[in-house]
Amino acid sequence: MQDLVNLKVINLFCSKNLVRIPDLSNATNLGKIYLNRCSKLCELPPSLQHLEKLTHLDFSYCKNIRSLPRLYKATPLTKLDLSGCSNLSSFPEVSSNVTKLWLDGTAIEEVPSSIECLSNLRVFNLCGCKRLKSLPTSIHKLKSLQKFNLRDCSRLETFPKILDTMERLRDLDLSGTALKELPSSIDNFISLEYLRLNNYENLVCLPNELYKSKSLWGLDICGRSNLVVKNLFSAIGGRPMKLEDLHRLSSLYKLDLSGTNLESLPTTIKQFPWLQELILWNCKRLKSLPELPPSLGHLDADCCTSLEEVSSIKKLFEQALFCQDEPYRCLKLIFTNCFQLNEKGVGNHGTPKLETPFKQMVNVLKDYHQASPQRNKFITCVPGSEIPEWFDFKSLGSSINIQLPSEWWINFPSFVASVVVSFPECYNGRNFGIRCECNLKSYNGDSHDLTCSFSIWGVGLLTHEDRMFGWDHMFLLYDDFKVWEFVQSQASNKCIYNEASFKFYPLLYGSNTSLRNISLEIKQCGVHILFAN
Repeated sequence: MQDLVNLKVINLFCSKNLVRIPDLSNATNLGKIYLNRCSKLCELPPSLQHLEKLTHLDFSYCKNIRSLPRLYKATPLTKLDLSGCSNLSSFPEVSSNVTKLWLDGTAIEEVPSSIECLSNLRVFNLCGCKRLKSLPTSIHKLKSLQKFNLRDCSRLETFPKILDTMERLRDLDLSGTALKELPSSIDNFISLEYLRLNNYENLVCLPNELYKSKSLWGLDICGRSNLVVKNLFSAIGGRPMKLEDLHRLSSLYKLDLSGTNLESLPTTIKQFPWLQELILWNCKRLKSLPELPPSLGHLDADCCTSLEEVSSIKKLFEQALFCQDEPYRCLKLIFTNCFQLNEKGVGNHGTPKLETPFKQMVNVLKDYHQASPQRNKFITCVPGSEIPEWFDFKSLGSSINIQLPSEWWINFPSFVASVVVSFPECYNGRNFGIRCECNLKSYNGDSHDLTCSFSIWGVGLLTHEDRMFGWDHMFLLYDDFKVWEFVQSQASNKCIYNEASFKFYPLLYGSNTSLRNISLEIKQCGVHILFAN
């Protein structure tokens, strides 16, 4: 170990028998050390602080490390990862040049006031520090901080008053802490974009100042944060909600209320002017949906097992289609595992509750095609084992051939497709999609075949927590972009298109190798044709 002058990287990842590393004083060009998951490593040499080119240190999940040498002299050091060092109880002394510091899962009890010296710190992760009890008021001096993660710091009861503006903080995660209130000075986070308050049992309401935010686009209030959710819509600081209060959250793009005990969403939700994503996973008491904001493009109500009234989606659908401000809209409505929606509606002659609004939406599509066609996409998925009865063409299996009327492309046609997918018992929460390939055949004087192919994608998440047991789900897919594009390009030729064949393919997403053994079966498919005239 004498001639180390040319050594630049040490990578001993997962060396489970490594107990200590030798003196590295001669490794003057050493820049990166990776010793993550060296579970027996317990001693680090003091010479680390003298390495003048050291920029990266990764000791994550070295569970026997109890302390570190002083690293404030290692001035080039920018990234220090101590994640999962569960016996590390002392806060490391590091250089002011550090930009990313991971201390999640450590045993530290407090963050020292000297943290203010880390003027270049951008990412600060204290997730799962279950002994952490306090934060210093000097935290506001971290002027470069962009992401601050305090998730599951279950003993953290107070958040310090923010004494000055923090212009760069964009992502704050306070989920699972013991905080009883947020400071009114939270408005000093003037660039805050994403706030997570999941599983917040003690927090009752949000400070008035939060509603003044003009940068907040994502708000997660999942799990046991029920009082926060209720007061988010009904009161600010104990007084009734006013319309101008809601409009102050003018930048809110995503709202995640998963796992809460709400039985209904308040009608005031329609006043969020830019809300595009509403996530309601596992809201098992939710029974109905009110009128939703016209800006909404993605509604995910997976596992809302009591949901039975969704007639408001018809108006949302109309607003999406006829929106003049956006030439291309994608509307995705996911109702996987909402089994009440597949029950028969009272006085509806045995028709499933969702089939009527679906048929109404197709009538809206007809009206839409009477106007100037734009480019829109619509995807929904609900429990169901039958193609709706009003579909023009139906077939068992995953493919269907249909005959087209002569010169059908002149009338700006589009297709609504539907498939019934059977999920196996082992399917328990994987991203999936549906691809639809359409082949349009034409015959000219030379009997030459011309084929156009395009795809429609439908992506959802089935039962992220619960397990499926072979239930069927029905997709409804509409994408006028590809057909419209094809018709525009081919309308001037002299070919006669008289046949279309549709083939549907189930797709799975994710890196899990077990997905390769999962087979999704398309049991039925159907096509409905729309014309402008």
